[in-house]
Order: sequence, then structure tokens, then C-alpha cells
Amino acid sequence: MTVGKVLQDKAVLNVGAARSIGAAEAKLFAAEGAYVLVADILDERGQQLVDEINANGGNARYIHLDARRESDWQVAVSELVAWRGTVDVLVNNVGTNDRNDIMSTSLADWNSTFETNSTTMFLGIRAVVPTMRKAKRGSIINIGSTSSVTGTPFAAYCSSKWAMRGIGKVAAREFAADGIRVNTLCPGFILNEFNETQPYVNALRDSVPMKRSGTSEEVAHLALYFASDVSSYVTGQDVVIDGALSMPSYVLSSFAAK
Repeated sequence: MTVGKVLQDKAVLNVGAARSIGAAEAKLFAAEGAYVLVADILDERGQQLVDEINANGGNARYIHLDARRESDWQVAVSELVAWRGTVDVLVNNVGTNDRNDIMSTSLADWNSTFETNSTTMFLGIRAVVPTMRKAKRGSIINIGSTSSVTGTPFAAYCSSKWAMRGIGKVAAREFAADGIRVNTLCPGFILNEFNETQPYVNALRDSVPMKRSGTSEEVAHLALYFASDVSSYVTGQDVVIDGALSMPSYVLSSFAAK
């Protein structure tokens, strides 16, 4: 499918966007006509990304944002409103991983993981809703994980991702009458700089029914759908993008007659 300038002149706050999925979103959104405010704590990487986007004819700026700090959210929203007059789209890519099971997870690690994976979603929604309400429109896209539809043995990570889905559902219901849509994307095994050198990569890739990993660009294109008016009647949804990795029926299929 050929996609035109579906985000022409849209104002996008893309948080956790300096690398990986967030960077792919920023590039794609800018190519589709959006004005993208890239926000992250990785200042050098974020500025490099913005320079690349602008050199390729896009429109982007960078701002330092620690998504755990409510004041940083307010500054970023004010920056985008001053630049473009509104906030049309929020994409929140912020997240961290903790691979410990319940008995191995300290309370400090539990709280820290929830703060990064779930509280940041709560703060982001609260920060952009007043501006979106004034415009009577907006799209909020939270980037989660297939762990939020399964029961992976990573206690804090998996639980915090389930909480993300809950926040998305509550917000979608609460702000639907304001024209604000809230959806959660749940990527599976996406090959990126965080995992490409890990020893488990080949085994994990083989466990995917499609027999390959996903790409950041594939997730970005799904995010583009939710950012655009093409999805104007879609809200409160959790959309899995994982090559069928989380489908229980795939496990059962191994017992089927050949």
C-alpha cells in the first residue's frame, strides 16, 4: 500500500525516540509531513536524529525529557504548543526491562520498573490531554509489549506492561467524548541494538511462527496508522505485532497431523 502525506502538518510529541522503534517512528512521521518533537534523555543521539530528519527535508526538534518527571512533560508540551500551536499526537516509547522472576525481584527494582514502564504513560496522558481537549482531537499511542498479553516470567516487566494496557483502556474510555483516541501497540521480538548481539537471538527468532524477527520500521508503520486520521474511529485497542509469537494455537499446531 502506498501511503501519502497522512500526517501533513500534524504536531507530534515522540517520547523515548532517540533510537530503535522511537527513531523509526520519528523518521517516518516526519516523512509523512509531521512536525516532530523528539524527546529523550539521550541528548546526543536525539539531536543526531533530528539533524538527520531535517537534512532529509523533514521538520524536527529535540528536547530533553525524563519521562519520570512530570515537570519535564509540561515543558515538552509547552515547547510543542509554542512551535505548532497544539499537540495532535503523542507516542510514548519509554520503557525498561527487568528479567527477574517474582522471588528474585527486589521491591526497589519492582517500583523502578513500574515507574518507567507505567507511571510514564500516566504522566504523558495527563500532560497532553488539556491541549488535545481544546482542539477536540488527538491520538495517544503507547508502545507496550507482547508480555502484556502473555505471562512471561519477568515479574516486574510483564506486570508493568499489563498495567500499561489498563491505563490505555481507562484513558480511551475517559477521553473518547473529547475526540482523543488512546491505543496500545504490543511488539514482540523486534531486532534492534539492544538485543542483536544477545546469545538468545537465534533461538527466539526460531520460536516465531513467521521465522523472523520484526523491525522497528514495521512497528513505526503500525504507529503511523494510529497517528493518522485513517484510524479515526479506533480507540481503546491493544494491537499485537509479533509474527504470531503470542498465539496459543501455534503451540498446539505442533501436535497436528502433518
